[in-house]
Amino acid sequence: MVVERIAMMKEVLGFFDAHAKLSEHKKAAQWGCRDKPIYGKVLSDIEKILIIRADGIGDLLNSTPAIALLRQNYPSAEITVLARPLNAPVLLGNPDVDRVIVFDRRGEHRQLTERLQFYRALRREQFHLVVAMQTATWPHLIAFLSGAPYRLGRYQKGLKSTLTHAWRGKYQKGETHEVDRNLELVRLICEGEGDRQLVFNLLPDEIANAETRLASLGIGNDAFLIGIHPGGSSFDKRWPEKQYAELADRLVQNYNATILLLHGPDEAELTHNIQEAMQSDATTYAPKTIRELGALLSRCNLVVCNDSGPMHLAAALDVPTVAIFGPTDHVAWHPMSENASVVRRDMPCWPCSAHKCKIGWECTKKLPVEMVWQTTAMTVEASRK
Repeated sequence: MVVERIAMMKEVLGFFDAHAKLSEHKKAAQWGCRDKPIYGKVLSDIEKILIIRADGIGDLLNSTPAIALLRQNYPSAEITVLARPLNAPVLLGNPDVDRVIVFDRRGEHRQLTERLQFYRALRREQFHLVVAMQTATWPHLIAFLSGAPYRLGRYQKGLKSTLTHAWRGKYQKGETHEVDRNLELVRLICEGEGDRQLVFNLLPDEIANAETRLASLGIGNDAFLIGIHPGGSSFDKRWPEKQYAELADRLVQNYNATILLLHGPDEAELTHNIQEAMQSDATTYAPKTIRELGALLSRCNLVVCNDSGPMHLAAALDVPTVAIFGPTDHVAWHPMSENASVVRRDMPCWPCSAHKCKIGWECTKKLPVEMVWQTTAMTVEASRK
């Protein structure tokens, strides 16, 4: 085991040593990024493509239009996505993806030995093109270590030699949606604009199981069902439970709505607090998988949620959605659906996307119920026409 680990480490270090020697000999044309990449130039002889998107649910969903554009331009290529356990399930049933490789940095690939084995296995795949859709160091290094002759990603100072094709543009906050950023990236090697529609396909059995689950919860097909998901990846994104409770009560009183409170792992306290603060009845349920959550959201007449993965799931399913935003950039991350609306409190410090705030996240925590109610009521009325 020790000998194997040393051998693998030498192999990985050898990749970097070879890269350093190329840089010393100024072979930037072979390994460096192109300062002026050619738009719309489709690469030839591409049979295997790897897309790296091992981050969030929303990140991957907002990459599906770019993946679809790659499929249109490379119809015979095998497209593989490198994901993580959290977001990999959203690709089930995606016609543009042939394989999914899961990297579990906290589980199966936690130890150095397992990670080195994983990297070696990727290299043995002999991908022709690797697309690092994440703007981070790790995906760029993985692209380089893969040994692929073509490596596409966003330019980062100090990492340009890991790519052969780099998007060198800069985005200002509040200007460009993530879907468009991903499409712009792959257009460096594709023709056409691409479709901005997110891709998330539910299987017939999943829809049927959702109906069965709702029936077991006492929710019939004739219910005007409103799903509320109060979770989020961080505290600063979460609208307070008391405000959610007041909103839910208004929906029951004004529209005779059936309220379904949904939560993910470690979020049971959120839905419990909402139910305790409500004057009306509500049903609480914790979906066992991200796909079960998607199936339940598809059954809802309306979804109210924070800026979160479930928000992007609802958008992909084109369910009427009211999304509550705090410090994050709603222009870049709003739900990509014509049936979705964003509610936010305009602040001079927006967008900060900071997990620390000197004024206590007033953008989220002090967002008035009335603002959310007005948008929610308009969404309900529009959905009933």
